[in-house]
Amino acid sequence: MKMHNRLATAFAAVAAFVAMAPVQAQDVRVIARVPFEFKAGDVSLPRDTYRISHLNGRPEMLLLRSDRKGVFLRAQEERVSRNDGNPLLTFHRYGDEYFLREIRMRGTTRLDLPVTNAERDAAERRTDRLAARMETVTIVAGER
Repeated sequence: MKMHNRLATAFAAVAAFVAMAPVQAQDVRVIARVPFEFKAGDVSLPRDTYRISHLNGRPEMLLLRSDRKGVFLRAQEERVSRNDGNPLLTFHRYGDEYFLREIRMRGTTRLDLPVTNAERDAAERRTDRLAARMETVTIVAGER
């Protein structure tokens, strides 16, 4: 019986690996140097240079990665008036905590990221009025 369990576990691991193989990122669309630690989704990311790309076949899914760390994110794509400037990353800041909230591509694409529980908690933790205020921080990015 133990041998059967080991074979089943090995088969499940191989099947999971094979299923993940087709999930590949398309070409990198945006490159941004983020000079502070921040949260994207539920993941804390260090200051670094990040490459942002869509996943093949899943336009709502993004891959945000540096050489040290990365995260998959679900974003809602919005069409906006034409933006011929550089791509932008927009963060919400509460005190010294930063949360990635929007990625603006060249052209008419804006990718909105949802408010996370961590961001809600950061807003609620602030006790004085000045610290409770949310500030918007924007980083100009490059495009490939």
